[in-house]
Amino acid sequence: MNMLGHKLHCVVSVSGIRGIIGDTLTVEQVMGLAQAFGVAVAHCERVVVGRDSRTTGPLLMQAVCAGLRAVGCDVIDLGIVPTPTVAIAVGEHKAFGGIQISASHNPSEWNALKFFNRDGRNVDQTQLDWILECYKDPPMGYHRRWDGVGSYREDRSALEEHFRRVMAAVDVNAIRSTRPRVLLDCVNGAGSVLAPRLLTALGCEVIAIHDRLDLPFPRDPEPTADNLKHLGALVRAANADVGFVQDPDADRLAIVDETGRYLGEEYTLVLCAAARLSAAGPNSLACTNLSTSRMLEDVAARYGARVERTKVGEANVVDGMQKHGAVVGGEGNGGVIDPRVVMGRDSHIGMALVLELLATAKAPLSEVVRTIPTYAIHKEKVAMDRKAVAAAIPGLKAACWAKGAHSDERDGIKLSWPDRWVHLRASGTEPMSRIISEAPGMEQARELADQVRAATGALPAEH
Repeated sequence: MNMLGHKLHCVVSVSGIRGIIGDTLTVEQVMGLAQAFGVAVAHCERVVVGRDSRTTGPLLMQAVCAGLRAVGCDVIDLGIVPTPTVAIAVGEHKAFGGIQISASHNPSEWNALKFFNRDGRNVDQTQLDWILECYKDPPMGYHRRWDGVGSYREDRSALEEHFRRVMAAVDVNAIRSTRPRVLLDCVNGAGSVLAPRLLTALGCEVIAIHDRLDLPFPRDPEPTADNLKHLGALVRAANADVGFVQDPDADRLAIVDETGRYLGEEYTLVLCAAARLSAAGPNSLACTNLSTSRMLEDVAARYGARVERTKVGEANVVDGMQKHGAVVGGEGNGGVIDPRVVMGRDSHIGMALVLELLATAKAPLSEVVRTIPTYAIHKEKVAMDRKAVAAAIPGLKAACWAKGAHSDERDGIKLSWPDRWVHLRASGTEPMSRIISEAPGMEQARELADQVRAATGALPAEH
């Protein structure tokens, strides 16, 4: 049976090809996409493959490995590992690419393929287009004969290099001297295989919950305030200095302070940037996307640093980091990028940087946060596709309430004023759009979102 050429009805972006397994994304399609990646990006050479802890992971791992081997790729199966570990392993194994099988923050019924190129970076749009073209119109002779199929082997040591890089990037002795007490929630995801060990090595007293790979996600796995209402009480009960929460593939990090307050994922990058920029000194640079809080500019100014902004998406931020020589980057979704470890989001270096910041500040996390100017940020999902967003841009720019705003149309439309902004863009990971707004107060931030919704006629997206 030809696994290539089947029409896709799932979500397709440089962040991954994702869908509900057995519904919008089938095993046959997964195998075909792996074959297409093996031909178009990996050139039928060595590929590393990892997965998170989802129940469909073993099934899709077999499909991906079979698809890759069928086109001649030699496969290295990393097992259950965080997404950043796969990116690191590409370079360590001198592979031509990598695939992580994970739908990140999406619910259990979802799964996805995340593609990495030879540089250990997410594929860019051009490379994704190659994969899709090869999938839809496979080249002649893409299948190998029986004596030309790729090899297969397992390697369970990929975590060691990831561990080493994080430990080398921070002041371990300073962190150990404070003996922090940490509550860690791995959501029974891939972070369970590395995060508890890493924090212990950093001298933390670790209270780990939801760190079982054999159990399902205990809740909606996206680390948002609504999904983490229980965690504050647990942090207080444990008398912890900080609470860390990972998503299923451990590339995103949410934080709870010692009082039990959920800080919001916007603070993850801001706190990590404070640690890096203070060490890097004046004229250093941070990079983030258009939808991330202006708190980052405030923190950068404190250390004589500056901020560059890009379109939303990890690949775009990484491009910006490389172009401008940034020492830290990330997005307001809890994703932190430290090029000393990996050119991709990594919750593990995020945790280490926050602990380093606390050790340097010699103050509780809540006090460190109070030194950062605060804004109210509002995020919502609306039922608009990419075409509808593009069609709405002229009307939004012409609206009377938008008078005097600076308009940035690199990614949907962002309207900015001196003390507030609102951004409407199509999601790259879900079939809907997002409105993100920030202002001095929550009422003002919500008013901006309301005005965008009213001007576009958008309805709330179904959950």
